[in-house]
Amino acid sequence: MGTYAIFDGISTAEQERMFTCFQPVKQQFSTGETVMRYAGTLQKIGILLSGRAHLSCVDAQGRENRLEQLGPDDVFGEMFTLPMESLHYFVTAETACEVLFIDYAHVIKRCEKACAHHSQLVHNLFCMTAHKSRMQTMHLSVLSQRTVRLKLLTYFELLCRYVPGRLPMSYSALADYLSIDRSAMMREIKKMKEEGLIRIEGKRVELL
Repeated sequence: MGTYAIFDGISTAEQERMFTCFQPVKQQFSTGETVMRYAGTLQKIGILLSGRAHLSCVDAQGRENRLEQLGPDDVFGEMFTLPMESLHYFVTAETACEVLFIDYAHVIKRCEKACAHHSQLVHNLFCMTAHKSRMQTMHLSVLSQRTVRLKLLTYFELLCRYVPGRLPMSYSALADYLSIDRSAMMREIKKMKEEGLIRIEGKRVELL
């Protein structure tokens, strides 16, 4: 599965000229700090330059659900996951992070010079939106499974297909992502290993 960097096809010199138009803001965040709270309208695009973070939402009952793991070059913001009114979406730093913020209005408003790199950036954003939509569809296909085992098998199958079988998160984070109890998940993983269905070494996962 291809991934798309927001500045693909845009040279360093063009990026510098583009920043003059977009007026981006670079910020540092510490572990556990809230990087962004989503609004009900399209406001900002965040680009994770370094570190790790995750997108979560809190439902009406106060339950927090992990939606997406974020690493360097990943983007986030309302245009990728427009919040429902009853849910609260936010991005949290898992490690020290550096983030570049761009106002959405600067991206959609064509600059007076009609720069080619502006069109390239918009193209990249469309590609990234399509990629995120596919990832969200995959997440839904995992969550739709009725048992802990089926959720794990579906997730591991997708993981081995697209990310050479390396867990991108901790087991606690995985339990949150799959919306299952961590203890129940670990018991099921143990059974699956004993039955010869999977092999796990560190964060490396292999379906047998």
